[in-house]
Amino acid sequence: MKVQDFAYQVSLRTMDLLENAQHYKISEAHKKEILATILKELDSLIQKSSAPAKKKK
Repeated sequence: MKVQDFAYQVSLRTMDLLENAQHYKISEAHKKEILATILKELDSLIQKSSAPAKKKK
């Protein structure tokens, strides 16, 4: 599975949970916009998730 496919599925599932568990309504236009943004920002999201944790003082 490609990372892009995984990110897409996680985004869809998150929106599904918001709609069904929290009764939050997301229009189809917003869904498409959110998914496009996630895919566009994928490289920076991967970079953020693999960055070493900062130590608290």
